[in-house]
Amino acid sequence: MCSTRRVPLVVPARRTSLVDVMGMVRRLDLEYRTRDEVDAIADLVARLLPDPALGRLGLVELLLNAIEHGNLEIGRALKGRLLREHRFEDELAARLARDPYRTRRAHVRVEVLHPIVEIEIRDDGPGFAWRNALDAGMPDDEVPGGRGIALVRRLCFPTLTYRDPGNVAIARLELPP
Repeated sequence: MCSTRRVPLVVPARRTSLVDVMGMVRRLDLEYRTRDEVDAIADLVARLLPDPALGRLGLVELLLNAIEHGNLEIGRALKGRLLREHRFEDELAARLARDPYRTRRAHVRVEVLHPIVEIEIRDDGPGFAWRNALDAGMPDDEVPGGRGIALVRRLCFPTLTYRDPGNVAIARLELPP
């Protein structure tokens, strides 16, 4: 026969903060679909990086690329036209609601392998010619877009690379001792 005696709940003297827990993270697997979710993910993952502000900048660029260019297949030229016509947000919303885009998700895997942290961002899109993007410098033309990868590689994640067919971005950073 089971006892029905209640065991008192022990409440710790202080609450554990997210900062306390982040030092214990060894692997995170996250999934997202919209631009609204990008900020929350970037804020969380940046706390694991040596320079959270710079890391957050790079994360936002890569996370947005996975949605806009990967899952929603909005190319650089189309994005430029939509931005000039002030229709970019409407097009994002429309694509998120229709096939084949509405079921696509982007995925973030973060592994802390001291002294390295590896961030993998994967989308469900068809990929792109990533070798050209990594070799290209900052574009000089008036077309918006095309600067994200160059900016991320130059300032945030110098070891940024991709896996074929170009729908997986991999960034590695060395952690301080």
